[in-house]
Amino acid sequence: MKAGDLVLLRGSMWSSYAHEGEVGLALETEIMTNRNGYLDAEFSRVLWGKDGEAVLCKTEHLEVVSESR
Repeated sequence: MKAGDLVLLRGSMWSSYAHEGEVGLALETEIMTNRNGYLDAEFSRVLWGKDGEAVLCKTEHLEVVSESR
């Protein structure tokens, strides 16, 4: 996944994302470390068209629906 990709938020059985099932634009991806006892994980900042909000989501919960060039 890279900046500019259109992504679909699939979530997981434990997620409570407000944007689950929506398509958004991936802005950046980063590895987060030192998360108070949680393992390092990759997160992507996604811009949601419905409300213009940019939020971090676990990259493993996102599916690329259209790759940028």
